Amino acid sequence: MSAKKHSSAKKTRQPAATSAPASSAPVSRAAAFLHKALVHVTGWLCVLVSISFFTATYDTAQVKLTLLHMGSVVLLALWTALKLTERKSPFTRQNFPFLLPVLAYLAWNIFSFALAPYKLEAAEEFIRLLMYGAITLLAACEFTRQDIKTITKFILAAAWISFAYALVQVLDGFFPGIDLMPWRGFFTRRVFSTHANPNFFGAFVIFTSCLAGAYYLITRKKSLLVLLAAGLIGLVFTESKGAWLAYGAALACFAGLYTNRLLPGDARKHLKKINLAALCVLVIALAGAGFYASKRFQSVSFRAFTWLSAWEMVQDSPIIGTGPGSFKIIYPAYRRPQIFYIENAHNTETQHAENEYLEQWATTGTVGLAVFLWLVVFVFFCAVRNLHPLPENTRERNLLLLGYASAFFGLMAHAFVDISIRFASSGLFFALFCGVILALCRPETEPLAAHPEPVSPKWLRLAGRAVLLGALAYGGWLVCTQFAEVTGAMRTSTLGEGLLWAVSWAVLAGSVGGVIFIYTRAAFLSQSLRVSLVCTASVPLLVFFYGFFQANHYYSLGVSLVAKGNAEGSLGYFTQAIFLNSLQTEYRQYRANTLASISNLNTSFSPSRGDTDAPSNDYERAMKDYAFVFTHAPNHVMLHQNIGQLYYYMAVRQAKSAAKAAGAAQYRELSQSSRQNMEQAKLAFKRSLKLDPVNADTYLFLASIALMERKPDEAQRWVDLYRRGPEGVTEEEFLTKNRTNPRFNDVEKQIKTLRNSVGKHPSRK
Repeated sequence: MSAKKHSSAKKTRQPAATSAPASSAPVSRAAAFLHKALVHVTGWLCVLVSISFFTATYDTAQVKLTLLHMGSVVLLALWTALKLTERKSPFTRQNFPFLLPVLAYLAWNIFSFALAPYKLEAAEEFIRLLMYGAITLLAACEFTRQDIKTITKFILAAAWISFAYALVQVLDGFFPGIDLMPWRGFFTRRVFSTHANPNFFGAFVIFTSCLAGAYYLITRKKSLLVLLAAGLIGLVFTESKGAWLAYGAALACFAGLYTNRLLPGDARKHLKKINLAALCVLVIALAGAGFYASKRFQSVSFRAFTWLSAWEMVQDSPIIGTGPGSFKIIYPAYRRPQIFYIENAHNTETQHAENEYLEQWATTGTVGLAVFLWLVVFVFFCAVRNLHPLPENTRERNLLLLGYASAFFGLMAHAFVDISIRFASSGLFFALFCGVILALCRPETEPLAAHPEPVSPKWLRLAGRAVLLGALAYGGWLVCTQFAEVTGAMRTSTLGEGLLWAVSWAVLAGSVGGVIFIYTRAAFLSQSLRVSLVCTASVPLLVFFYGFFQANHYYSLGVSLVAKGNAEGSLGYFTQAIFLNSLQTEYRQYRANTLASISNLNTSFSPSRGDTDAPSNDYERAMKDYAFVFTHAPNHVMLHQNIGQLYYYMAVRQAKSAAKAAGAAQYRELSQSSRQNMEQAKLAFKRSLKLDPVNADTYLFLASIALMERKPDEAQRWVDLYRRGPEGVTEEEFLTKNRTNPRFNDVEKQIKTLRNSVGKHPSRK
């Protein structure tokens, strides 16, 4: 399956990427347009995912995810239409060995997901995994060398924009006010450019720099050296230690492959110098990473404790793992208490393992990790084995392969200490690079028999086009009107906010208009009804995935209203968010928390509060939402704490009502219900301690319950447990926080008072 197998037939078989795929019949206009559309949609998707950043949603990276979801749907629809037009299978005997690791990886992840216990919460990430796999297969099967050059230009255009804005952020650190955008200062002086995190921007710098270096060797354009310098400056100011190391590794890989695989014999005299220079860069990156690690050691500690916890996950499910996308669901049960001290918060979630290989191991098991490593090693060594200086007409292909192989290597090096490929800004490129490398390495296939485009009756074609136009008109109108709600809630009082508003509408209009043009053009060029049907079928999916963006916006509005004290007004937004994206249990949990805080016990029918078929009260609604979250994400970070609080406050409320009861029967009923709710509260708080043994509130609630039950010894036991610190925590800096927490001083005073009132027998009433 290697290049050697085909090298003996040099006269008849050259790498497929050096020319267009062979065909024994002229390509139809529809097929030619669809192929061109695939290339340009891929390029624009790379640009938009790289440079889009939007603050009018709760998750500022949601716009990248939405673009990835919708772009993937468009690409798959166009690819399906192309294959139906050509009447060819993308999987041939010649390219199947190159695709086998990709197919095996997808197959194992599907199998692992099918056995996973919590599918709903993991579904969104699993869907993205399937999209990544489809993009890899698309690139590997369809793209020629010229297509890859075109896509490379798009990626470099994105780099120009992203690096330029990074320089603006760098200057803003020295001259505040230069950066006009509303997200200014998200990470203090650390540069993140158009990405949601400095680490993600660091990953972007790594792989785009490799592509820029390769393209410089092809074109000798000095402007690319400027681009490389801008990227390096931006990378330095990310203060991302892992990215620095990965940059050094990628550069060493680039230099090593270039000198050892591509330089002709007469140029080998510079081999040692180039290799030594690459080694020096790597050493400098190591030194810089070590220096900043000593200044901000919490980042290192956070990763170390996360890795230890993830390793325990591996040990409990070593063969098939917990299922792709399940890390954030299962991990809280293994999380080390030190993490809470480091983050200084209890309502945050660790969604990934900070190491791609470890997360693959934990979620897909040893088999899944082995298949993933097979895929990574196979792709990289395909590139290495196909790099050779002769014949001369392969120079451009070799340099493209050099750039993409080094970029891929840099991404995988960064994956040892980061999670960037789990997010759209790097995950898209990981999938694309796998496919591009395979496309540049695969041999040219033998000419296939001609399959003329199928022709449908004219009336059917006209009907199909009419349905498609109607679907596009409705889908476009729906997306635009919903987006108007998003931008209508944005502030535009500053130049930066106004610029964001204008650019966001331009991108949306361009994206919607582009999809309408491509789909319509393809349908009118095709002589078959199939193209119209495929494009029409994808429109509901586009609207569905746009709904995730809109849902995140509604969630953001709800959270902001709660923060402003308008909990009542937030409920309708949370309900809309749940309707548009039922895969996010976070939305339900926040609605339940809000319902619990309002706690209106009057029974009524309220769709904005989540009622669908029967009237209810806020207590019942909150419990219903909590039960849903418990079913699909039982280790959610604050779930049991919130449930315990709801039971606790309901028990206190019922106890107060019992004291004012009109008769003995009502007193007994309310008193019994109060005791039952208090017992449920204790159980929930104890479950919460298993997930978060650091949270002072949980110990205070349990101590308070013991005081209500006139059990001072039990109350003191909870205080002592907190003061002692969680099991396994030995760091004095953490334990000091527990010992000196002033909130427990008042509790101990109450315990002392209760002891004095009950004498030496705390259980006597």
